[in-house]
Amino acid sequence: MGYPHLSRASALGDTESPARDGLSPLRELALAENLRSGLSADALRYHFLAERLNEVVFHLDRLGQFTFLGPTWASLTGLPVEGVLGQSLLQHVHPEDRAGVQGMLESIGARLQASFRLELRLLAASGSVWVELAAYSSPTGQGEVMGALTDITERRQLQARLQQADRMATLGMLVPGFAHEMNNPLAFMSANLEYLVSSMGQMAGGATSGPLGAQVSQWLEAVEEIREGAERLRQTIGHLRGFRSEPGQGPLDVNLVLDTVGQMVSSALRSRGRLVRDYGAQSLVAGGDGALRQALLNLVLHAVWSLPEDGDPELNAVRLVTREDGQGHVVIEVHDTGPGLGPEALPHVFAPLPAHEASRPGPALSVCRDIVQGLGGHISVTSSPGRGTCFRVSLPALS
Repeated sequence: MGYPHLSRASALGDTESPARDGLSPLRELALAENLRSGLSADALRYHFLAERLNEVVFHLDRLGQFTFLGPTWASLTGLPVEGVLGQSLLQHVHPEDRAGVQGMLESIGARLQASFRLELRLLAASGSVWVELAAYSSPTGQGEVMGALTDITERRQLQARLQQADRMATLGMLVPGFAHEMNNPLAFMSANLEYLVSSMGQMAGGATSGPLGAQVSQWLEAVEEIREGAERLRQTIGHLRGFRSEPGQGPLDVNLVLDTVGQMVSSALRSRGRLVRDYGAQSLVAGGDGALRQALLNLVLHAVWSLPEDGDPELNAVRLVTREDGQGHVVIEVHDTGPGLGPEALPHVFAPLPAHEASRPGPALSVCRDIVQGLGGHISVTSSPGRGTCFRVSLPALS
């Protein structure tokens, strides 16, 4: 037997909320009308309780179709209850999660198990939401299912952020060790390259003409390029060894920090655009070098990845600007020539990534905001579609 949704009672409840200690007159009237329609007082009490819970209480017939849904379904999914009644639960489950739900429902229908709990995604009007499904075999023994859906979207987001933070913390502990191990063989390489450059320079000086002289000059040019590459690698390893959020109050030169960040993103930027430096700030700021570097690296990476991969590198750029605002602050701006952000996206730029996006590659801008605020500064963003984006960081200057 199905349990009809009390649509009239719900509508009345929206007009006048029931008192916590009893029923409002309008609710009493609705219950009386349903009593006269044939529902028992117990059934009405269960309906009333379902309407008061934050969880979405539901009932499925033996075919897995909704015969009752608590009114919180609408606030959870953005879909009206009346339009969902009679539809299959599986129809509203994310395709990747349907197999698990189907198996559980079949097990309950075959009386192989009496209940189950499962975390899954429901299809909603604005995408999908994470819920915990608690389902139980109905005491009627007719293969029906009763249960509740609990919104766990925030919990999943928190779990994803904690997992990401743990991975980053682990990486932060390992990177200095890796950098140290890489630095030792690099030192041997640099020493031998110096020896080769010196020896070939002497050979080139002794053989100023002929095929041998030309060959030695080519060798010397090649070794010089290798030595330059080794020096760049040494600098990069030095940046990695220092890439940790360490306590400290500076003083820091933001121009030097941005130079370091520019070197770290050079390989990613090379195929997308140019790096333009427009430094005007002369004052220093307080703070730990590792923390500020992480914040600026995230902002610059965001700018780099906003540039099209298949665009013309000469037409696209990331521009780094520093200046003093005349009010005791150093301003750092990161501009890009990417597609820009729409007005609907701007309020959420610094929000933590949703659970379904938390594992995708990309800088965590919420981390930038937290670091900048921890340094006593302020961060903002301006953008418009087709005109690029600008992140602006303002930090107190040291006198």
